[in-house]
Amino acid sequence: MKDMQLLSRGRRAFAGGMSSQRGVTLLVALVVLLVMTITGLALVRTSSLGAGVSGSLALKQSATSGADLGLETGLAQLDVIYRTGPDQLGVDNAASGYYASVDPKLAAKDMPWSTAPVAPSSNVGGIGNVSDVGNEVHYLIHRLCRQTGAVNITGQQCVMPQGAGCPGSTESLGSVLLCNQQPMYRITAQVKGPRDTMSYVQMSVY
Repeated sequence: MKDMQLLSRGRRAFAGGMSSQRGVTLLVALVVLLVMTITGLALVRTSSLGAGVSGSLALKQSATSGADLGLETGLAQLDVIYRTGPDQLGVDNAASGYYASVDPKLAAKDMPWSTAPVAPSSNVGGIGNVSDVGNEVHYLIHRLCRQTGAVNITGQQCVMPQGAGCPGSTESLGSVLLCNQQPMYRITAQVKGPRDTMSYVQMSVY
């Protein structure tokens, strides 16, 4: 009888030990599952963030490359204004995106882009003024002088080419002018792209 009681107690103790082990195993499994879930979510977020950054960089590069269209259009427009009459370079022509003076403190983003001309798309399949990738290109031309009017008027200050970068003379419409007698011009292109991408590119010419 005593042996049977001891055996019964042993079985109950063994069963209790097994239940405790199963409870601990279940707890460990839940902790491991939680850790794996958090790790998976972190990997998914990292992958999504990397793809987003790559896409943004691609759009930024596309916008910067598209600015070439604005610079080329601005340069051609500057030539048109000059051929209309060199004296036209001393007055503003907002319709053509040309300004005979510039504030040296004015940042590119603060220029009058709302009235700036739009460069026509040169891409095959482009729709209107928007390129295949959705970029819209604007341009502005500024003569690098403090005020409008002729270069030699009283109080005028202009940026003139000089030194080794000045080739000596330029020929246009049968006249020869020293390049350091003509002010420099700055062409600025603004590109608006998808996802609010914005890029500004400038070049100086004379």
